[in-house]
Amino acid sequence: MAPTEPDRPVTVHGGRLVADRLRAGGVEVVFTLPGGHIVELLHGCEEAGLRVVDVRHEGSATLAALGYALATGHPGVAAVTAGPGFTNALTGLADAALGNAPLVLIGGRTVLRRRGRGAVQDLDQMAMAAPISKWAAAAQDAGSVERLTDEALHRARSGRPGAVYLEVPHDVFMARTPASGGVWGFPTAASHPAASPTELERALEALRRAERPVALAGSGAFWSGAGEEIARLCESLQIPLVTTSAARGLVPDSHEWCLGSFVHAGIAVAQADCVLVLGSAFNANLVYGGPPLFSEEHVLIQVDIAAEELGGNRRPDVAVQGDVGRVAADLADAGSGGRDRRDWLLQARELTALSRPTWDAQVDEHAGPLVHPGALAREVCAWARDTWSGAATLVTDGGDSLTWALAYAEAERPGHLLSTTTALGTLGVGLPFALGAAAARPSEPVVLLTGDGAFGLSAMEMDSAARQGFPIIVVVANNGGWGDVRHHQRAAVGRETASHLAVSRYDLLAEALGGHGERVDTVADLRPALDRAAAAGVPALVDVPTDPEVLSALLRAMMSIGIM
Repeated sequence: MAPTEPDRPVTVHGGRLVADRLRAGGVEVVFTLPGGHIVELLHGCEEAGLRVVDVRHEGSATLAALGYALATGHPGVAAVTAGPGFTNALTGLADAALGNAPLVLIGGRTVLRRRGRGAVQDLDQMAMAAPISKWAAAAQDAGSVERLTDEALHRARSGRPGAVYLEVPHDVFMARTPASGGVWGFPTAASHPAASPTELERALEALRRAERPVALAGSGAFWSGAGEEIARLCESLQIPLVTTSAARGLVPDSHEWCLGSFVHAGIAVAQADCVLVLGSAFNANLVYGGPPLFSEEHVLIQVDIAAEELGGNRRPDVAVQGDVGRVAADLADAGSGGRDRRDWLLQARELTALSRPTWDAQVDEHAGPLVHPGALAREVCAWARDTWSGAATLVTDGGDSLTWALAYAEAERPGHLLSTTTALGTLGVGLPFALGAAAARPSEPVVLLTGDGAFGLSAMEMDSAARQGFPIIVVVANNGGWGDVRHHQRAAVGRETASHLAVSRYDLLAEALGGHGERVDTVADLRPALDRAAAAGVPALVDVPTDPEVLSALLRAMMSIGIM
């Protein structure tokens, strides 16, 4: 049920009109860096009861809004000023757009009468936003902003979700107008269209014939909110499940039929004879639908809410257009009482279990004087699990440090594992994503494990966390460089260029910005430091120098097969 609108004067400025429609649409938080073109909007948000979370760079505003969307499944909203404020925000808009994530970017703009006259920060923002947005529109007067705000939210979350851009000139934000009496309106919730009976029957027939089926849930399953339906499908048809990207935790890793992370369970996918792909394209994450994950013998069933997302790099044997949750529910209802596949579940679990020891071996056989990045990730993930039993949000950011975190992270709840594995593979998302998760769930802990290079891209957001009372816990794997780039350079050209960084004291930076900081040199000292960080009550950072010579076998393999 949408919140009721607070009392307001008979006439209000355009900023308050936009804020009221955001609140009526269920928005609770707006991420921003303030600027002259959006002053009225930010004041309107405060008056309308929205929380305004301000950051130190507009790029962090859109990325934090994306993090909020990934944590909640609901649209994230960011507001930025014109010119460089807008251009700084484009990376988050593009990441959300390519990843089909619901994000609303509201951009201020030069007043209409000063366009093209050399005004400060005057820029054709629509020309840049439109090609990468699902929808883009510009308000021309205060009478249109309410409808456009409602439409922006509707477009962002309806059908295949996506990133939208709403531009409002400063004079439109300033203009005063009475409340709208129009008859416009949009649905207040996303629809969940069913697939055709013919497509459902073809999918069901393929699943019934299969001896070793696997379901693979991707981000589309998360945006559908399809966790309960997918769990019921796997129980009903007895199909093991693998989760990846935003779908991690949608069905808990501890569920009887869930094999957990694609990082480990990929081998079970490769050994399956039929794969039900729920809400994922055959992109780089799925090795483009080819070897070593998929062979020509695989029977592939692909389910997506958007027909244009079906097929591409790999043609599915059965294509099903429909909402993932609705399709999963219909298949579960129609497919109960099938063959007993518990032997296949046991075999799939045994195959999945082969992976973890290979990661542990890389860690345990390490003999260098510095901490192995895998040992760091293993201990941080174990500490978070032991301390909060799956209730903490884990954010991971970086290159090789990310792969170790994905190998050791478990996921028991949807929206509780956020990482650089979004569409663009954008580094520096760690702190913005952590801010988004903290704003979404203020009472739950947020832990960020990041590489030093990725951390530096948004390090000043430690200040944002401190000012707004978000006690985020940050662990930096500090190897003094862009590690995966450094290894790639060595392999490709035999030398390193511009890929070294200082082994800086990021713990001291955290202290300078109002947080708690410690440097830890051994794994044995890590858990006590993490306990102190959790008890600090302020943003905390544990800086851990790690061995720069280490590169995970997974990342090395990814480089060799060229998926990027």
